[in-house]
Amino acid sequence: MLAVCVSSKGQVVIPRDVRAKLGLRQGDRLEVSLDGELIVLRRIDREPDRRDWRRWEGVLAGTTALQDHLAEHREEVERDVCVHALRR
Repeated sequence: MLAVCVSSKGQVVIPRDVRAKLGLRQGDRLEVSLDGELIVLRRIDREPDRRDWRRWEGVLAGTTALQDHLAEHREEVERDVCVHALRR
């Protein structure tokens, strides 16, 4: 069991391991409620951050997806170069 202290302003620090497991980040909002003597914190769903690529980290590990993508890109570039050369 983890223990935290309440500051003079009523603040508590959520331990790093807990934040990491839940994917909590600075600015995330939490709902606070009571369940008898328990204080319950629940993350309020956030809008998906389209710029946050970290959520995809490791998803394609162990695959050839990057190599396949690069090969496909090279083929597209070669086709484009050929098409532009023919148009001249």
